[in-house]
Amino acid sequence: MRKIEKIVFYLFIFCIPFQTRVILWKLSPKGDFNEWTSVFIYGTDLLILLLFLFWSLKKFPSLVKPDFADFSLIFFVAISGFSVLAAGNKSLSLYNFLKILEFLFLFYYFRFALKSLLKPAHVLILVIASGLFQSVLAIAQSFFQHSLGLKMLGESILKTNFNGVAVVLFGDEKFLRAYGTLPHPNILAAWLFVAIFAFYFWYLYEKKDRPLWTVFLIYVSTLLAFLLTFSRVIIGLWVVGLAIKLAFVSLKRKSYPISSIFKKRVFFLAAVSCLVVLVFSFLLWPQVSSRISLSEKDLAVSERIFYNKLAGAEAVSKPILGLGTGQFVRHMLASFNFDKNYLYQPVHNIYLLIAAETGFFGLAAFLAFVFFLIRHYTKKTKLKMLYQLSFLIFFSSILVIGLFDHFLWTIQQGQIMLWLALGLMAETGKDWHKTS
Repeated sequence: MRKIEKIVFYLFIFCIPFQTRVILWKLSPKGDFNEWTSVFIYGTDLLILLLFLFWSLKKFPSLVKPDFADFSLIFFVAISGFSVLAAGNKSLSLYNFLKILEFLFLFYYFRFALKSLLKPAHVLILVIASGLFQSVLAIAQSFFQHSLGLKMLGESILKTNFNGVAVVLFGDEKFLRAYGTLPHPNILAAWLFVAIFAFYFWYLYEKKDRPLWTVFLIYVSTLLAFLLTFSRVIIGLWVVGLAIKLAFVSLKRKSYPISSIFKKRVFFLAAVSCLVVLVFSFLLWPQVSSRISLSEKDLAVSERIFYNKLAGAEAVSKPILGLGTGQFVRHMLASFNFDKNYLYQPVHNIYLLIAAETGFFGLAAFLAFVFFLIRHYTKKTKLKMLYQLSFLIFFSSILVIGLFDHFLWTIQQGQIMLWLALGLMAETGKDWHKTS
């Protein structure tokens, strides 16, 4: 049973990016299909259910004493449950509340399974392998400029002339942004961001020899696919995160025991990264130049401003329980008549979305939960080791992504990424570099 559970969990990690799903109900007030007002069951839901069954068959270990983070999380879940009562469509709201309970289980499973069942190094390798698989698909999509026909894995139908498909506009031309099997390039960028940091942990924090082919085959492919998503925020966070880490190490180089092997690997990765970025920018400069330029007239900016204002107004109008969990887009559908269906989507800020759907108490409880997790992590580790600083930078980047996009709260793959990151932050007892 233990071996089977491990296999299921490792399969789950590899399958996180797959969008394979079945639509159960469409609950849009206008009667047509809308992503955010529909009920799905994903393949990864079934794997999570299997993990729950495995855990339920075990003798439950004595639980650790709940701390402020646990109480804050329980309070947030309770408010989310009560917000169902305020929802315009209680069936849709109940579905979204059940999703919160599902990821609450995943958070605690991942938090405690690391101690008793899993080897962190194996998780890193699975994330890296999954990222490499997605990278191959992403590079192929960018080369052919259309989807690859992998509908069984959840790949979207991609053509540059389809409405709602993410492209880079440069002049009169369109360049398809890489999707992999995920529903949007930004979500692929987030998963590859996770895979890149997993590679850093695996490659840098272990004295064992790491063959050069791992850098040229795995890292270069993953970084190239990461850039092909043209995700401004996440690519920017990758650059800023590396800069912060290098600055911190330079200022406090006497505080960290840095070996000569580690320094060589860092310089080698830095050189390879710069080379990939330079070659990519040279070959695709018109597309890169188009994405770098940004103004308030840019649809990505103007739409985000509109959604932010709308979410803020909804939160102020219903400050106690909000619209009800999962109700933001449904409320838009009932209140606005947009000419394009894809404009009905959540606010691109998970914190404003939480406030709009569960009220200010719900937002305060969730932020308190995150705050206490970070506080516990920094107090326990004191950031004595460089890998501890690296993980804090990675985790903070995930939180910052939530300021600019909603997928960490509204889309299966993003939700899994967020709650696994939260679970790993809560589990501070493992030395990742010593378990690889």
